[in-house]
Amino acid sequence: MDAITDIAKVKELLDKARDVLIVTHEQPTDDSMGSALALYLGLKGMGKNVTIACPDPVTVELSNYVGANKIATELSRKNFIISLDYVDGSIEKVSYNIEGNKFNLVVEPRPGFDAFSEDKVSFSHAGAAAEVIITVDTIHLGGLKKLYESDKELYASKPIVNIDRHANNANYGQINLVDATASSTAEVVARVLSGLGVALTVDIATNLLNALFAATNSFQNPGVTANAFELAAVAMKAGGKRFGQKVATEEVPAAETVAPVHPGGEAGSNTPPQPAEGQPVPPPVSGQAPADWLKPKIFKSSNLI
Repeated sequence: MDAITDIAKVKELLDKARDVLIVTHEQPTDDSMGSALALYLGLKGMGKNVTIACPDPVTVELSNYVGANKIATELSRKNFIISLDYVDGSIEKVSYNIEGNKFNLVVEPRPGFDAFSEDKVSFSHAGAAAEVIITVDTIHLGGLKKLYESDKELYASKPIVNIDRHANNANYGQINLVDATASSTAEVVARVLSGLGVALTVDIATNLLNALFAATNSFQNPGVTANAFELAAVAMKAGGKRFGQKVATEEVPAAETVAPVHPGGEAGSNTPPQPAEGQPVPPPVSGQAPADWLKPKIFKSSNLI
C-alpha cells in the first residue's frame, strides 16, 4: 500500500478524533524526541488535544527541542474503577442513583449468594484520554515500558498509528508508516505532516532539522539518502535552526555599510541583473516552504492490519 493512501487513512482517523496520544520509546534519542515533538506541534496546530509521553525523563541534551517541557513520563488515568471479588452468576442487578452530591452504585446480589462486603472492594484508575495513539520511532510496544505495561487495555482498544524507520519494526499498528529506507524517523514524520497539510512552522522545522542531523551523524552515515538532504533544505528554508546556532543581531555601523552587489549587476543596486534577451527569467527565491513541502513517498513496510 502506498504512502498517500496510508496517510489519507491517518487523516481520516484524526478528523474524527479530538484527543490524540503520542508516545515514544524509553531512553529517548534526538531522532525520537525531535520527530515526536514535531508531530506534537503539528497536531496541536490542527486543533487537536494532544498528550505526548515518554517512559524516561527528557535529558539535558534533549531539552532544547521545542515542546520538550510538555513531555509526560506517566499517563493520567481518567477512569475510576471499582472492583469487586466476583463469583460467576452472583450479581442480580447493577444500578446507580444520585442523592444530593453523592453518586451511589448499587450492586444487588442474586438470591442464594453472599452479599458483598467492604473487604471485597478495591479501587484503581485507568484509561488515558485518547481516541488515537501514535507511536514514534518505536520498534515494538514493549519499548514503551510503563506507558504500555500500566494500561495495555488502552492500546488494545484504540487505533494505533505506527511511525518508524527501523527494518525490524513489528508492524503492530492498525496503520504502519514504516520506511526502512529512511535515514531518520524525522523524514517519515515530515512526510506525514506534509501529507496531512500541516504548515511547516519555524518550531516544527527546528525540531525536524536537529533530529535529522543527529540521526544521520551530520549526513555522514552510509545510509543517508537524497531525501534527508531534501528535508534539511526545506526545514532550513522554513527558518529551522541548529541548536547552538547564533543569529546575528548587531547592526553594522552606518560608516561600514556596504551596498549589496548582485553578480552581473551594478554596485549599490538592490536590483538583480536582468537576463539577456531571449533567456528565461529565473524563478523568484522564496523563504517559505511550499504548501506540499514534502510529498509522501512509498513506504517499504507500510500496511493496514
